[in-house]
Amino acid sequence: MKKSHVASMLLALAAPLASLAAPVQPSAPNAPKFIKSIQAPGGIDVRYVDFKWDAEAFATIEKGGSHPVGRRSWVLARVLLQDAPVKWNGRTLPVGPFLLILHPSRGGTAPTLEMRKVDLREVFRDPDVVAEPLDGETYQTAPANFRKVDTLAPRLELSVQDKPGALDLTVHYGDRQTVVTLQRR
Repeated sequence: MKKSHVASMLLALAAPLASLAAPVQPSAPNAPKFIKSIQAPGGIDVRYVDFKWDAEAFATIEKGGSHPVGRRSWVLARVLLQDAPVKWNGRTLPVGPFLLILHPSRGGTAPTLEMRKVDLREVFRDPDVVAEPLDGETYQTAPANFRKVDTLAPRLELSVQDKPGALDLTVHYGDRQTVVTLQRR
């Protein structure tokens, strides 16, 4: 093998290694840090990204305004019903993947939550952004009744509380909180 070919091969092999030593670009200050997962009783798996609390952004979601978050809907969580259907606000959600979507206030309407059944391959394609909702079938939409609470969640937190005949999926973002109650059938 000629020296020029060996040198070319070494350069080709070294280039990817050099990129590993390059400084990592910092992500946006509000970027999520982790994709979190909750395993709930009854075969319910919840995944979400922990995006940072932003009071101005939430005010736009809640009441409308000029902040960029008001221009689109937001996936709060992927909810996978693995074992049995549940009911939310009287509507049966069958076994399968759903997105819990927050639609911001628009045109004077209040924000809403939606459970949308989707053909789910990958919701969080880029962990630095909160995914835009995928197309799918809307099973239920309800008012997003976030109430002000005393505790501050610096990043989005979801939790599941098991109770007789139901599960409460609590969404806690900043100083706001709402609960989605999933009734067992």
